[in-house]
Amino acid sequence: MRPISLLFLVGLCACAPQYVETLVEPGQDLPVRRAVFEESPKPLDAAFRSSCDSPGDTLKQVSRAVIQCRILPPPDVAAFLVLQYDGALEAPTLVVQKETATADGNVVVELSYFAEVVQKSGNPRRIYFKQPELDRLMDQLLAATGGTADNS
Repeated sequence: MRPISLLFLVGLCACAPQYVETLVEPGQDLPVRRAVFEESPKPLDAAFRSSCDSPGDTLKQVSRAVIQCRILPPPDVAAFLVLQYDGALEAPTLVVQKETATADGNVVVELSYFAEVVQKSGNPRRIYFKQPELDRLMDQLLAATGGTADNS
């Protein structure tokens, strides 16, 4: 399992009942870690793709600008998410998302993470869990691949 996946799982598993959640409504921005790059961040793209290769991980191209690493949580975390958020009997997913855009001739990359629980209605519900360690890891990854942090 890659470091980003492992840290994400450890962060979610550590204290399940003590989560501080932010429910994300449609159209609302997810909390993100953002960095600006002078050119396309190929090392970051490679690192993101290579970190999503554990059994059960799925790389999903949502759009041209958005790619997600969808991770199956351990059974105890999956059960917690289904019960806590009144989910359907379908496995929840942990998601690490990378969104790329251009602004003023630079490339802006946003990394975010959330849990997605399918509701009984069939619609997914996104739940954001604040994980300072994962935020720091993402900031380090963005800086190590040539980005300048922009998390204001």
